[in-house]
Amino acid sequence: MTDWDDDLTRMQGLMLIQETSGAQNLLAYGTRALRQSAFLETTRDPIMTMLSIGVEKALKTALGLAHVAEHRVWPPKSTFKNRWRHNLVLMNDDLMATLNERLPFATHRGVVEPLLEKVRANAAWNPIVAALSRYGQSGRFYYLDALAEDPQSDDEPSAYWNEAEIALLNSRPDFQSQLYAAANDQAEWERRSAELTGYMAEAIEDWWDLIATAGKHAMLSERGKTWGFEIDRKSVGRQIRS
Repeated sequence: MTDWDDDLTRMQGLMLIQETSGAQNLLAYGTRALRQSAFLETTRDPIMTMLSIGVEKALKTALGLAHVAEHRVWPPKSTFKNRWRHNLVLMNDDLMATLNERLPFATHRGVVEPLLEKVRANAAWNPIVAALSRYGQSGRFYYLDALAEDPQSDDEPSAYWNEAEIALLNSRPDFQSQLYAAANDQAEWERRSAELTGYMAEAIEDWWDLIATAGKHAMLSERGKTWGFEIDRKSVGRQIRS
Protein backbone atom coordinates (compact mmCIF):
# COMPACT_ATOMS: atom_id res chain seq x y z
CA MET A 1 0.00 0.00 0.00
CA THR A 2 1.23 3.50 -0.80
CA ASP A 3 2.77 5.49 2.05
CA TRP A 4 0.84 8.76 2.29
CA ASP A 5 2.03 11.99 3.84
CA ASP A 6 -0.63 11.97 6.58
CA ASP A 7 -1.28 10.29 9.91
CA LEU A 8 -4.02 7.86 8.92
CA THR A 9 -3.36 4.27 9.95
CA ARG A 10 -3.21 1.43 7.48
CA MET A 11 -6.58 0.23 8.76
CA GLN A 12 -8.11 3.66 8.22
CA GLY A 13 -6.81 3.60 4.67
CA LEU A 14 -8.47 0.24 4.06
CA MET A 15 -11.74 1.46 5.57
CA LEU A 16 -11.63 4.54 3.33
CA ILE A 17 -11.34 2.28 0.28
CA GLN A 18 -14.39 0.28 1.39
CA GLU A 19 -16.46 3.40 2.13
CA THR A 20 -15.48 4.92 -1.21
CA SER A 21 -16.46 1.75 -3.06
CA GLY A 22 -19.84 1.79 -1.35
CA ALA A 23 -20.42 5.42 -2.31
CA GLN A 24 -19.43 4.84 -5.92
CA ASN A 25 -21.59 1.75 -6.35
CA LEU A 26 -24.65 3.30 -4.71
CA LEU A 27 -24.37 6.43 -6.85
CA ALA A 28 -23.95 4.34 -9.98
CA TYR A 29 -26.89 2.03 -9.29
CA GLY A 30 -29.07 4.89 -8.07
CA THR A 31 -28.51 7.07 -11.13
CA ARG A 32 -28.99 4.05 -13.40
CA ALA A 33 -32.31 3.28 -11.73
CA LEU A 34 -33.34 6.93 -11.99
CA ARG A 35 -32.59 7.06 -15.72
CA GLN A 36 -34.38 3.78 -16.40
CA SER A 37 -37.38 4.20 -14.09
CA ALA A 38 -40.71 3.63 -15.82
CA PHE A 39 -42.78 5.23 -13.06
CA LEU A 40 -41.39 7.11 -10.07
CA GLU A 41 -44.33 5.79 -8.04
CA THR A 42 -42.83 2.29 -8.26
CA THR A 43 -39.15 3.24 -8.05
CA ARG A 44 -38.91 6.35 -5.85
CA ASP A 45 -38.08 4.49 -2.62
CA PRO A 46 -35.32 2.31 -4.11
CA ILE A 47 -33.86 5.32 -5.94
CA MET A 48 -33.93 7.64 -2.93
CA THR A 49 -32.57 4.91 -0.64
CA MET A 50 -29.55 4.29 -2.86
CA LEU A 51 -28.91 7.92 -3.68
CA SER A 52 -29.36 9.29 -0.17
CA ILE A 53 -26.84 6.80 1.21
CA GLY A 54 -24.49 7.14 -1.76
CA VAL A 55 -24.43 10.93 -1.61
CA GLU A 56 -23.93 10.85 2.16
CA LYS A 57 -20.98 8.45 1.89
CA ALA A 58 -19.42 10.54 -0.87
CA LEU A 59 -19.90 13.78 1.06
CA LYS A 60 -18.44 12.35 4.26
CA THR A 61 -15.38 10.85 2.58
CA ALA A 62 -14.74 14.07 0.65
CA LEU A 63 -15.12 16.22 3.78
CA GLY A 64 -12.97 13.78 5.71
CA LEU A 65 -10.19 14.03 3.15
CA ALA A 66 -10.40 17.83 3.17
CA HIS A 67 -9.83 17.62 6.92
CA VAL A 68 -6.85 15.33 6.33
CA ALA A 69 -5.43 17.92 3.93
CA GLU A 70 -5.52 20.53 6.68
CA HIS A 71 -4.81 18.47 9.82
CA ARG A 72 -3.25 15.18 8.63
CA VAL A 73 -5.86 13.15 10.58
CA TRP A 74 -9.41 11.98 9.95
CA PRO A 75 -12.12 14.09 11.63
CA PRO A 76 -13.27 12.77 15.03
CA LYS A 77 -16.52 10.83 15.23
CA SER A 78 -18.05 13.77 17.12
CA THR A 79 -17.85 15.87 13.95
CA PHE A 80 -19.86 13.33 12.00
CA LYS A 81 -22.26 12.65 14.86
CA ASN A 82 -22.83 16.14 16.28
CA ARG A 83 -22.35 18.44 13.30
CA TRP A 84 -23.16 16.60 10.07
CA ARG A 85 -25.21 13.61 11.25
CA HIS A 86 -27.35 12.76 8.17
CA ASN A 87 -27.88 16.37 7.10
CA LEU A 88 -26.90 16.28 3.44
CA VAL A 89 -27.81 19.94 2.93
CA LEU A 90 -25.33 21.04 5.59
CA MET A 91 -22.64 18.66 4.31
CA ASN A 92 -23.13 19.82 0.73
CA ASP A 93 -22.88 23.47 1.80
CA ASP A 94 -19.71 22.71 3.76
CA LEU A 95 -18.15 20.79 0.88
CA MET A 96 -18.97 23.43 -1.74
CA ALA A 97 -17.47 26.10 0.51
CA THR A 98 -14.40 23.92 1.10
CA LEU A 99 -13.89 23.32 -2.61
CA ASN A 100 -14.14 27.04 -3.27
CA GLU A 101 -11.59 27.77 -0.54
CA ARG A 102 -9.21 25.09 -1.77
CA LEU A 103 -9.28 26.02 -5.46
CA PRO A 104 -5.80 27.63 -5.15
CA PHE A 105 -4.45 24.19 -4.18
CA ALA A 106 -5.73 22.50 -7.35
CA THR A 107 -2.99 21.23 -9.64
CA HIS A 108 -5.08 22.48 -12.58
CA ARG A 109 -7.57 25.03 -11.34
CA GLY A 110 -8.86 25.58 -14.86
CA VAL A 111 -10.11 21.98 -14.93
CA VAL A 112 -11.93 22.04 -11.59
CA GLU A 113 -13.39 25.53 -11.49
CA PRO A 114 -15.73 25.13 -14.48
CA LEU A 115 -17.16 21.96 -12.89
CA LEU A 116 -17.73 23.82 -9.63
CA GLU A 117 -19.53 26.61 -11.47
CA LYS A 118 -21.60 24.09 -13.41
CA VAL A 119 -22.88 22.47 -10.21
CA ARG A 120 -23.60 25.86 -8.65
CA ALA A 121 -25.56 26.89 -11.74
CA ASN A 122 -27.69 23.74 -11.85
CA ALA A 123 -31.08 24.72 -10.45
CA ALA A 124 -31.94 21.11 -9.60
CA TRP A 125 -28.89 20.15 -7.54
CA ASN A 126 -29.67 21.84 -4.21
CA PRO A 127 -33.35 20.71 -4.26
CA ILE A 128 -32.19 17.16 -5.05
CA VAL A 129 -29.86 17.29 -2.04
CA ALA A 130 -32.74 18.59 0.10
CA ALA A 131 -34.97 15.73 -1.07
CA LEU A 132 -32.33 13.08 -0.37
CA SER A 133 -31.54 14.67 2.99
CA ARG A 134 -35.21 14.67 3.96
CA TYR A 135 -35.53 11.03 2.95
CA GLY A 136 -32.35 9.90 4.69
CA GLN A 137 -32.97 11.71 7.97
CA SER A 138 -36.54 10.61 8.66
CA GLY A 139 -38.68 10.89 5.56
CA ARG A 140 -38.23 7.22 4.69
CA PHE A 141 -40.51 6.52 7.68
CA TYR A 142 -43.06 9.21 6.80
CA TYR A 143 -45.94 6.81 6.25
CA LEU A 144 -44.90 4.43 9.01
CA ASP A 145 -44.95 7.27 11.56
CA ALA A 146 -48.35 8.41 10.29
CA LEU A 147 -49.57 4.82 10.60
CA ALA A 148 -48.47 4.87 14.24
CA GLU A 149 -50.47 8.11 14.69
CA ASP A 150 -47.29 10.12 15.23
CA PRO A 151 -47.10 12.05 11.93
CA GLN A 152 -43.99 13.95 10.94
CA SER A 153 -44.35 17.72 10.79
CA ASP A 154 -42.37 18.08 7.55
CA ASP A 155 -43.61 17.30 4.04
CA GLU A 156 -43.29 13.82 2.62
CA PRO A 157 -40.10 13.15 0.59
CA SER A 158 -42.02 12.94 -2.70
CA ALA A 159 -42.98 16.60 -2.28
CA TYR A 160 -39.29 17.49 -1.98
CA TRP A 161 -38.49 15.47 -5.10
CA ASN A 162 -41.30 17.24 -6.94
CA GLU A 163 -39.77 20.57 -5.94
CA ALA A 164 -36.47 19.47 -7.47
CA GLU A 165 -38.23 18.57 -10.72
CA ILE A 166 -40.05 21.91 -10.73
CA ALA A 167 -36.78 23.78 -10.18
CA LEU A 168 -35.23 21.89 -13.10
CA LEU A 169 -38.22 22.55 -15.37
CA ASN A 170 -38.25 26.24 -14.49
CA SER A 171 -34.60 26.44 -15.51
CA ARG A 172 -35.41 24.81 -18.87
CA PRO A 173 -38.56 26.62 -20.11
CA ASP A 174 -38.38 25.13 -23.61
CA PHE A 175 -38.26 21.60 -22.27
CA GLN A 176 -40.99 22.44 -19.73
CA SER A 177 -43.27 23.51 -22.59
CA GLN A 178 -42.50 20.32 -24.52
CA LEU A 179 -43.25 18.16 -21.49
CA TYR A 180 -46.56 19.83 -20.74
CA ALA A 181 -47.55 19.76 -24.41
CA ALA A 182 -47.12 15.97 -24.38
CA ALA A 183 -49.73 15.45 -21.66
CA ASN A 184 -52.29 13.97 -24.08
CA ASP A 185 -49.85 11.82 -26.06
CA GLN A 186 -48.79 8.79 -24.02
CA ALA A 187 -45.77 7.86 -26.12
CA GLU A 188 -44.49 11.43 -26.24
CA TRP A 189 -45.17 11.88 -22.52
CA GLU A 190 -43.09 8.81 -21.71
CA ARG A 191 -40.27 10.05 -23.92
CA ARG A 192 -40.27 13.49 -22.32
CA SER A 193 -40.56 12.01 -18.81
CA ALA A 194 -37.48 9.91 -19.54
CA GLU A 195 -35.68 13.11 -20.54
CA LEU A 196 -36.71 14.68 -17.24
CA THR A 197 -35.33 11.83 -15.13
CA GLY A 198 -32.23 11.93 -17.33
CA TYR A 199 -31.70 15.59 -16.50
CA MET A 200 -32.13 14.80 -12.80
CA ALA A 201 -29.55 12.01 -13.03
CA GLU A 202 -27.24 14.36 -14.94
CA ALA A 203 -27.37 16.89 -12.10
CA ILE A 204 -26.17 14.19 -9.70
CA GLU A 205 -23.49 13.00 -12.10
CA ASP A 206 -22.19 16.55 -12.61
CA TRP A 207 -21.68 16.84 -8.84
CA TRP A 208 -20.09 13.38 -8.79
CA ASP A 209 -17.68 14.46 -11.54
CA LEU A 210 -16.84 17.60 -9.56
CA ILE A 211 -15.83 15.83 -6.37
CA ALA A 212 -13.87 13.14 -8.22
CA THR A 213 -12.00 15.76 -10.25
CA ALA A 214 -11.32 17.87 -7.15
CA GLY A 215 -9.79 14.79 -5.57
CA LYS A 216 -7.64 13.96 -8.59
CA HIS A 217 -6.34 17.54 -8.63
CA ALA A 218 -5.05 17.46 -5.04
CA MET A 219 -7.75 19.63 -3.47
CA LEU A 220 -8.59 16.94 -0.91
CA SER A 221 -5.10 15.92 0.27
CA GLU A 222 -2.47 13.81 -1.46
CA ARG A 223 -4.42 10.68 -0.52
CA GLY A 224 -7.42 12.32 -2.13
CA LYS A 225 -5.75 12.07 -5.54
CA THR A 226 -6.22 8.30 -5.49
CA TRP A 227 -9.67 8.67 -3.94
CA GLY A 228 -10.67 10.82 -6.92
CA PHE A 229 -9.95 7.95 -9.28
CA GLU A 230 -11.53 5.38 -6.98
CA ILE A 231 -14.84 7.23 -6.72
CA ASP A 232 -14.94 8.30 -10.38
CA ARG A 233 -18.16 7.21 -12.10
CA LYS A 234 -16.15 6.14 -15.14
CA SER A 235 -14.44 3.41 -13.09
CA VAL A 236 -17.59 1.71 -11.75
CA GLY A 237 -17.38 -2.06 -12.08
CA ARG A 238 -19.97 -4.25 -13.73
CA GLN A 239 -23.26 -4.18 -11.78
CA ILE A 240 -25.76 -5.92 -14.06
CA ARG A 241 -25.53 -9.34 -15.67
CA SER A 242 -25.69 -9.08 -19.45
